[in-house]
Amino acid sequence: MRLFSGGTLVGEICPECVLAGPAGAAGKVRALMAARGGDPGEEGMGEDPSAWESRMEERARLLEATSSFSLAARQAAVRETR
Repeated sequence: MRLFSGGTLVGEICPECVLAGPAGAAGKVRALMAARGGDPGEEGMGEDPSAWESRMEERARLLEATSSFSLAARQAAVRETR
């Protein structure tokens, strides 16, 4: 599933995060950041750790600013997790 800000793609979001709702998804993003201690790992492929942290924090803020995910997104997430 994809996460957009306006019409701009800002990242992918897992079905479990969609089912957790925007606040729960933001919490999962921040938990990932804490677990990695600022290390972007393989997905960052050499990215500066501070740039990765900034990008992930922006995703968390976008998620928190979202009132809810669309019904279609929630239904798709349920189908993907079955």
